[in-house]
Amino acid sequence: MRRPWIVPLLIACALVGAVLILTAEDDTGVALESITTEEGLRTRVPEGWVASEQFVFDFVPDTESQVFEQWTVARACPLEGCSERSLDDWLALAPDLPSFASIVDSEGDGTFNVEIESLADARVVRAQTESAARLVFVAAFTDGAEDYVACSVRLGPGADQRLADAIVDVCRSTETVT
Repeated sequence: MRRPWIVPLLIACALVGAVLILTAEDDTGVALESITTEEGLRTRVPEGWVASEQFVFDFVPDTESQVFEQWTVARACPLEGCSERSLDDWLALAPDLPSFASIVDSEGDGTFNVEIESLADARVVRAQTESAARLVFVAAFTDGAEDYVACSVRLGPGADQRLADAIVDVCRSTETVT
């Protein structure tokens, strides 16, 4: 017995699925916009956030009130200075980077609960206070590069917490254009 309605139904489902995929937000569920920073990094920042007046690599919500939130994407070097390094060398240096060391040290004094994640090309430190404030620091490395991409997000308890996950993908996909 033929069912003439099956083919049109499958076509309709495929069209609906295609529309949903094409109109979906970023994988993280937060709206991000592409920019090129003054340091020559092609990256993404949360929509509506602007460069801070103090540091061009820090982005804050475009609001008049004082807020805790901050999104950072910058080029960085270890304390020993910038020099070309292999990916393995970069990954070996990661635990000694000042941002990592200071966050991990703060775990001992009860300031943060800390989680460290090692990725193939990056290191991630996630920290959270008892009040649900969050800090995520990411160092993304490229084999043979003279510097690395340092990213972080600082979120208050009322902020969009999905940004804490988005910073990892953003940092790893940031490209140097100069």
